[in-house]
Amino acid sequence: MKNKSFSKRLSGRVILIVAIIFVVGLVVVGITSNNLIAEEAENSTRAILHGTISDFEMPLTEVEISTRTVAALMVTTTDVDIAEQIIQQTVALDSLICAGAVMVPTAEGPAVLYSYEDSNGTVRSFRQKGGWADDSWASRCMAAAQKYRRPFWAPPYMAEGDRRMLVTSYCLPVFRNEGGDSTLIGIVTSELPIEWMETRCENLKPYNNSMTTVVCGDKLVGITDTNIIAQIKQTIAQNEDLRALEEDLKKGKDSIRRFWSGSKLNFVVFGPLHNGWMVSITCPYKEVLMRSSKMHVNLIIIGILGIVLLYFVCRRTIKRMTRPITELSDAALQMAQGDFKASLPEIKSQDEMKHLRDSFIFMQNSITDYINELKTTTAANERMESELNVARNIQMGMLNRNYPDNLHAMLVPAKEVGGDLYDFVLRDRSLYFAVGDVSGKGVPASLMMAITRAALRFVASIDQPINTIVSRINNSVTDSNSNNMFVTLFVGRINLDNGHMEYCNAGHNPIIIIPPHAGPYFLKAKANLAIGIFEDFPYEAETIDIAPGTRIIAYTDGINEAERADKSLFGNQRLLDWASTPKARDRSLSEKDIVEDLYATVKEFVGDNPQNDDITILSFSL
Repeated sequence: MKNKSFSKRLSGRVILIVAIIFVVGLVVVGITSNNLIAEEAENSTRAILHGTISDFEMPLTEVEISTRTVAALMVTTTDVDIAEQIIQQTVALDSLICAGAVMVPTAEGPAVLYSYEDSNGTVRSFRQKGGWADDSWASRCMAAAQKYRRPFWAPPYMAEGDRRMLVTSYCLPVFRNEGGDSTLIGIVTSELPIEWMETRCENLKPYNNSMTTVVCGDKLVGITDTNIIAQIKQTIAQNEDLRALEEDLKKGKDSIRRFWSGSKLNFVVFGPLHNGWMVSITCPYKEVLMRSSKMHVNLIIIGILGIVLLYFVCRRTIKRMTRPITELSDAALQMAQGDFKASLPEIKSQDEMKHLRDSFIFMQNSITDYINELKTTTAANERMESELNVARNIQMGMLNRNYPDNLHAMLVPAKEVGGDLYDFVLRDRSLYFAVGDVSGKGVPASLMMAITRAALRFVASIDQPINTIVSRINNSVTDSNSNNMFVTLFVGRINLDNGHMEYCNAGHNPIIIIPPHAGPYFLKAKANLAIGIFEDFPYEAETIDIAPGTRIIAYTDGINEAERADKSLFGNQRLLDWASTPKARDRSLSEKDIVEDLYATVKEFVGDNPQNDDITILSFSL
């Protein structure tokens, strides 16, 4: 599968970060702008509401003033004709008042005088004596006056007779104090057409689906469709927010409220008229935020187009800027294939790319120098390895391999050459044998091993006591030991006819004796100093009689100090346990089998851990 280019991946990540920032910014801008637009819409709608209230207040106030003037004139006269002329002229001259009525006291009792402007614009009047008992309109006005005992505006109603218009009445009760009591003697009313108010409400739409109403008790001015009014009342009954809004309207508060109607969020601003009516403007937020939504859509489209353009610009720019990296990568691949003279791109900018190219040049020169040095070193190592192989062959060739039937030995160096040694000489029914270990490893130890073996061969050819042989070997090795090395050595001589063994242990590991009818044990020896340290050291020899069928195991510390991965050692106890096994005591097995079994036991214990010391094993049976 083809890998994506670095420029494409980097451009993708840059665009991803930009897109995330854009989305977060768009969300923040959207929320902020929506809040600002909503707040501005509320403020502007409230300003419209206040202007509308001012417009509604002016005619209401003018009618109230005219009605008070009429009332003041009426209470001062008992002449019905004069009263009738006053109310007629008020209706005729005041363009706002379409009808008026007054109750005046007469000798025959209270009389009701009506004046109104008919559909042709003519002012007409009629009288009614005997109070209001039989007149529904008059009765309603009287009942309201008795109840409130103050001026009030009646809820809107349809005018009676041929005047089919929506009107409201300003009712001004007139009282007379008689004996400390206030007695209602009459009422002055002025009818005001409010179709203009209804028209104003219908036309006042800050937004397409806005609704402006004047709430007059249970009446709603501004909505002519009775079905809509019924639906509004039903919705208010089912909506807790709208019920709370209705309570605020009844209390005459000037406020703003947000509410849910179904799944739509709306806000309403409302304020009172001085007569207790409430003017409200309801607007849906959906329309308020429509412009903001359009702006957000435009921002999204512009942002997407900008991100796409930015992606291609980034990719092209990054690809151009990273072209030297591609060329350096190709050069590195050629260098990995052995072409250390691969050409590098020219970089003129003084930046990281220039530094990287200079590093490649330095690397090319360093690798070339290193390879030249490596070739020289490799050639020297090959010569040294060849020489070590020759030395190993020479060293291994120095070992005595003319094993008799009852003796076998093994030497396994830890490196190419080692410092362990073994030797044996059979002369005049006596077996001379020795096992030694030179301090250190490698070439120096192998040279010391060769010197020690040569001295051992020379001295062993002279029939001398064992301690004298070891002393002469010590003097010979000490004389040529300029590196302060030493050799641990065990030397023994066994009379094959009677089993008498004379031995000397110069700081070496104790050998193992495996009698035919007893348990194996380590042969105790006097603490003699290792050879090669002090000249003329007085070595002491010891003797022991070996029974026929006895097996002797001599070894170096590569056996008991063999180490596995957990740093635990094979140890003397495991070596003694092996010597106690039936296989180690089996006299039918050859000494070669015994040596190989001990070596295999040690290797099994060590496992995959590398050999840390030379290993030498010598086995002999009497």
